Amino acid sequence: MIRSYTLSALLMGTAMVAAPAASASCDISQTKCALNGGKCNIKFRNVTAAGSGSSSGTYLSQQSSAQLVKVKAIKDNGNKAGNALTIDSSASKTMNMGKKVNKSFAKVRITSPSMVRVEGVTMSCADVQAVLNGSGTCKVFHGYGPYGNESFEYQLGYNCDGGDVAGPKG
Repeated sequence: MIRSYTLSALLMGTAMVAAPAASASCDISQTKCALNGGKCNIKFRNVTAAGSGSSSGTYLSQQSSAQLVKVKAIKDNGNKAGNALTIDSSASKTMNMGKKVNKSFAKVRITSPSMVRVEGVTMSCADVQAVLNGSGTCKVFHGYGPYGNESFEYQLGYNCDGGDVAGPKG
């Protein structure tokens, strides 16, 4: 009898350790758009071809380099949460963040699939919430950071209208 209680306790402890941890998702339920019953959209504008005007609030110096950008909501583990947007240079596309909630997104990743040397950038959940409380529009630009190891660090950045939402901050 004692042995079955011990075995049972051991199995329960093993099951608890082996259970996957719940991943955090971005809660947009208290944003202006959600509270007003509207669609929670972010409009991403690809301004990588522009030479200036979008890098304020980041450590990047904006530089013109027209390129395709990919915007995708991702989970904590880096996996995609729903469909990604592919945006041509000088074009805009809208991402419905309400639909991404159903996929348990944690943040938004912006990359340049056509330019291997350009580092992507990740918008935090806090930035997503601030954009949804603001105008809902973000510009994606190309820039370079300060010298590091004697080379340029080319990177994408974002600057969103309304509020202090920009990245990377450094």
